[in-house]
Amino acid sequence: MSKQEPLKKKLLFIVNPTAGTRTHKFEEALIKKWLDHGRFSYEMHVTTHAGNGTETIVSRINEFDGFIAVGGDGTVNEVFKGVLDSKKWFGVIPSGSGNGLARTLHIPMNIEGAFQILNKGKVRAIDYVKINDDSFVNVAGIGFDAKVAHKFKNLKVRGLKSYAKVTLQEFGKSKDRPVKISFKGKTIKEKAMMVSFANSTQFGNNAFIAPKAELDDGKVNIVVLKKFQWLDVPFLVWQLFSKSIHQSRLQKEYAVKKATIESKKGIYLHIDGEARAKVNKVKLKVVRKGVKVIA
Repeated sequence: MSKQEPLKKKLLFIVNPTAGTRTHKFEEALIKKWLDHGRFSYEMHVTTHAGNGTETIVSRINEFDGFIAVGGDGTVNEVFKGVLDSKKWFGVIPSGSGNGLARTLHIPMNIEGAFQILNKGKVRAIDYVKINDDSFVNVAGIGFDAKVAHKFKNLKVRGLKSYAKVTLQEFGKSKDRPVKISFKGKTIKEKAMMVSFANSTQFGNNAFIAPKAELDDGKVNIVVLKKFQWLDVPFLVWQLFSKSIHQSRLQKEYAVKKATIESKKGIYLHIDGEARAKVNKVKLKVVRKGVKVIA
């Protein structure tokens, strides 16, 4: 009697056609070339508008075993939110401008390498963070970087150079804002240019805002960065890219399970790099190992 072959896992690729800076857009031919067709069958969906990735997954959640984000951290956010409250998992083929979660998961930035991880990887559970009435899996934040995200989303040409240009333009206008951070029954008052909420270690492009953060420790790292001067920029940039920003005199960090952050004036917010409306209050709560990813 011949052995019965294991059933193939079925994947739905969620492709963001506008992500990143690739000269050659992601095409189905790449799936046909690099996917292990002995392990997986697949379909592909190209998103048509913001939120379409989540909508599509929710409406087809029972048809597939895994859902693969092809794009940057914004696309990853849509895909991971689609699989919440299910037993399904997600994966990442990075093609964004930063790819923070993919880098934290050690997924290669080239297509062939990313598919090798998908083909041979194992499913593991990681944390995600509830933020007000939304959720994130990589990094969210308020203040300077969120304002940059608002400006960046309107650019016709995206990428590291464009992001750096907007950052420099906005830096001169930035200033400290008073914020209150409440957790574990205490309230801390800070003056901050920006406050990041890090589930993973980095924004993207290997800029490590929270080098000590872990994806499955049940905590979110709240990183407060005070206003700095032009003379501080080279050293701060070096610290970001050398995983030593936590040693800066301008930085404070709190690893918590849940917290509330308040600002009297409305302040810019971003979630996984995507701009959101201004807020006066942010409520955070970690869901430990609440979502599954293949890596």
